[in-house]
Amino acid sequence: MGSHSLGDTIRSLRKKAGLSQEKLAEGICSPVSISRIENGVQMPSSPVLEGLLAKLGASTYQICEIYYKNEAQQRFEEESKKIVRFIHDRKIDEAKSLLSSLKDSAKSDNINFQQYLFLEACLKLHEEENPHDILSLLSEALSKTKASLDFEDFRNVLLSVQEANILGIFVVAFYHSGQITKAIHLGEELMSSLKKHKGRAMEYHTLQINLALNLSQLLEQKQRHQEALVYIEMAEELSFQIFQHSLLPEIEFVKAKIYHFLGKDEECIAILKAVLPYMELVHKTDFANLVRKYAQEELGLNL
Repeated sequence: MGSHSLGDTIRSLRKKAGLSQEKLAEGICSPVSISRIENGVQMPSSPVLEGLLAKLGASTYQICEIYYKNEAQQRFEEESKKIVRFIHDRKIDEAKSLLSSLKDSAKSDNINFQQYLFLEACLKLHEEENPHDILSLLSEALSKTKASLDFEDFRNVLLSVQEANILGIFVVAFYHSGQITKAIHLGEELMSSLKKHKGRAMEYHTLQINLALNLSQLLEQKQRHQEALVYIEMAEELSFQIFQHSLLPEIEFVKAKIYHFLGKDEECIAILKAVLPYMELVHKTDFANLVRKYAQEELGLNL
């Protein structure tokens, strides 16, 4: 059961009433049953539920509302994932239409509205709209849960996946607004924070891969090639570690460019020759052409 399950609600109401499990159970059921109900192991019968709610001063209406919120939250999350897929597949009109349909329902829940603002910022970023407007949207989104976050020092702050995603897009938005140094500093703070997260490892590791890739490209622009290499190798290692290979071609291309800057042209060429046929195999023609162009212009190599 989720954080708004029946068991959670019973426990919350019991504590609010100042009752022990034993006191709540008196005349209704056993204390063991209360423990099992609160932990989501047992569902109460109708007479037991009515007795518990009567003693707690609650109603079945409140319980129904909780289940409704759970279902509504689930629908919102499913639609949000569709929007992310639409953006990834460059189906921008579909993404905009679906996001627009979520606006009214999003406003009734703080976390949902945070996600709505984040998705709106992602769409604007994809369409290369004014980066200052994007930064404003991201600031509003983050303020829903972390209004006082210090961008200069938050490496010891634990972040939700959603908050970390927002900060990751902040890094990209700062870059597009010409604030590369600020983007690098924020990215490094975020990476330090993400490394402290132990739970939900897959989601946080995926965030680390994206962030390490972005940081390597930012550092490459600042000609800090050795530091860029450290981050791109981190992205590569994490990709293999968690079997998340979707970004590997981009990671390897960035690694090849860094090798070229460091004078390691043999290693650079070997990577380009390996990446190109894979890009053609998965029909990423634009990316394949980018690899060919780079090989020709920077290395005088026809692939």
